[in-house]
Amino acid sequence: MSENMVESLETGSEKGGFMALRIVGRRENDTGANTHYKLSDGRIVTREEAVKLCKLGYLPGYNIIMVNGVEYLRDNPDTKVSDNIDSQPLI
Repeated sequence: MSENMVESLETGSEKGGFMALRIVGRRENDTGANTHYKLSDGRIVTREEAVKLCKLGYLPGYNIIMVNGVEYLRDNPDTKVSDNIDSQPLI
């Protein structure tokens, strides 16, 4: 996602207005940490970009956690395992 995309999301000027997004895939590094996420609109974003989208309210089903000084996404608690980030397919 480009900085222009983040800026347009921040100002609400993206075509079509506000769209709640879901995480539908993930990429991880050699240690198993998630580095990229595939969103329900087809975009693949970095962990940092996904955290920013969450802070802006575009990922309402998720919250931000801090692990060893690094921000990561975690899905909001519920009884479903199928919507957990780690249950999403690798991309």
